[in-house]
Amino acid sequence: MVFNVRKARLSDIQEISLIHVQSWKSAFKGLMPERYINSYTLEDRKTEWLSILDSGSETVIIAEENNKLVGFLSYSEKVNFLYLSKLYLCPSIYGKGVGCLLMKQLESDAQLACIDLIRLYVLDSNQSAIKFYSKQGFDFGDGFESEVFEGETIIDLLMEKRLQA
Repeated sequence: MVFNVRKARLSDIQEISLIHVQSWKSAFKGLMPERYINSYTLEDRKTEWLSILDSGSETVIIAEENNKLVGFLSYSEKVNFLYLSKLYLCPSIYGKGVGCLLMKQLESDAQLACIDLIRLYVLDSNQSAIKFYSKQGFDFGDGFESEVFEGETIIDLLMEKRLQA
């Protein structure tokens, strides 16, 4: 398998949105309330990604195999760090190295911008994501975000990685 990485284009919105919804449902099944998971619809994601790509509020990097989009990540540049807001892959491609490839591109982008810190938030009960980010060199930071949905508290923990100079 050969994967290519490139910046997303407006023409990628349908595929990005579809992967976002499919991966969201796969990754969070049993970890969050089902109604919360199902609130991520294809139409809402299309609107979200059109806004992101049109405004340039985040940099979106995609991975493709044979010109078919199989995963993506998005990040924004803050004052002292890059903030990784999303990383989603086609569920059929889990474990094939695409996440690692996208993370290498993220680190390369950070270094080009002379930034040595990457931050992200991860669902506290998502052990597979925590394991993945830990293998990528991330550690837990001092912070979290939470929200209450239908009486259930959803907690995202801060993870950080300091890049070598």
